Amino acid sequence: MKGCVNNKKPLIITAIILILLIGGFAAIALKDRFPQIQDWLLSLGVWALPAFISMYVGASIIGIPSAILMLASGSLFGFFKGWGIVSLADTLSVVLCYGLGRTIARQWVKKWISNRKQFVALDRAVEHKGWKIVLFARLSPLLPSNILNYGFSLTKINFWHYLFFTWVGMLPVTGFYVYLGSLGGNLMRGQQSPGQLGLQLLGLGATILAIIYTTRLAKKTLSESLEAED
Repeated sequence: MKGCVNNKKPLIITAIILILLIGGFAAIALKDRFPQIQDWLLSLGVWALPAFISMYVGASIIGIPSAILMLASGSLFGFFKGWGIVSLADTLSVVLCYGLGRTIARQWVKKWISNRKQFVALDRAVEHKGWKIVLFARLSPLLPSNILNYGFSLTKINFWHYLFFTWVGMLPVTGFYVYLGSLGGNLMRGQQSPGQLGLQLLGLGATILAIIYTTRLAKKTLSESLEAED
């Protein structure tokens, strides 16, 4: 019985990856049809959440930017629920990309980044400074998030440190896009009074300033760390 279960594991893993890849390609096909995405997801009822997460994770595995799906999450689910959903989907994406980069996709990832000087420096910086580099890399726009998902799988970072500080580092960006989506959704539905709209726009402005400051600081710190490793 145990041997039978073990034999099925590769099939189960393959099936999950195929489902997520289909979700990713669906996200690509629908990226220019934002209203249609929302209508389609709403029509799914209780299946809207699993469908959204599958699309998000699939797009991340393929390497497609997920900003449009973050916006959709805010519009569909509201800010707090949407932020939680995106955070969950983003965390699943990170885990899967890390696992793929450590196993079946390892040789491909190695070949992909072998000529990228920044990743050589990143590996050394992670070895010396650990989780701090992970956090600064996620906060900084210096390296794309989808590339980092695979790149970090080749470093010597502790998995749990990597997972936690990736999650923390992605919160400002995901929160910003989800907030924009929720604000846009409320405006389209006419659910905002002038006073509420003013407060939300004020909050949006403060958020933008905070993100600009944080990303600049993170970019500067990360650049200095990478230069020190060259």
